[in-house]
Amino acid sequence: MNIIGIDPSLISTGLVVNGKIFNYCRESDANNKSGLSKWFKLCEGKMELRYITYRHFENYSEGELTKLKDYDLITDMIISDILENIDKDQETKVSIEGFSFGSSAGDLIDLVAFSTLLRKKLWDYVTKDILVLSPSSLKQEACKLTYKPINIGKKKPKYEWRNGYGISGGNFTKREVFLSIIENDSWTDEWSLHCKSIKDEILENKTIKKPYEDVNDGFILYKYLQSIYPS
Repeated sequence: MNIIGIDPSLISTGLVVNGKIFNYCRESDANNKSGLSKWFKLCEGKMELRYITYRHFENYSEGELTKLKDYDLITDMIISDILENIDKDQETKVSIEGFSFGSSAGDLIDLVAFSTLLRKKLWDYVTKDILVLSPSSLKQEACKLTYKPINIGKKKPKYEWRNGYGISGGNFTKREVFLSIIENDSWTDEWSLHCKSIKDEILENKTIKKPYEDVNDGFILYKYLQSIYPS
């Protein structure tokens, strides 16, 4: 079975196809004057980096159509990478993150356009077995995948999930999602081992830097599907 996790983003999409990691970002975001920036350099060789381009435009109408053309090219790139890394004779399952309504109106509208186009191409060319998880559900599943449930029921069993710091899955940030990867002792795949090997460098910052924050979300979506459909 083919398993795919996708965290769609206008500037940094994280994709995991059968364990293979991809990130789609602007070249200017991944590089500085001397080459790859620190965080992209750290995961060099652990993921495939794809550069995306957004063209400039002069006015509103031109901009709306130009963005659509750019989204079309980027989603074509994503679909191409998926098709090249799956066994077309096997069943394919996709999990993709939904929208965060906390985004600004303009960003949300553009993300909806991009994600809708990507979903339509997944439906047309990859599989109709697509699971859309809300950002809050993704956080909850990240917690459940790694940490044991706590029975808080008095008369009947009632369970909740928290990490070792007492933070519930619903309150996870990108930092707790990263912790759920490195604190899962059963995960010995390449990306998990890589994250565990650089945990001190990652966690010394207040935020999880790109491309890790987006790739990690795609990875959790991938692991969530694996937990539902174990090989």
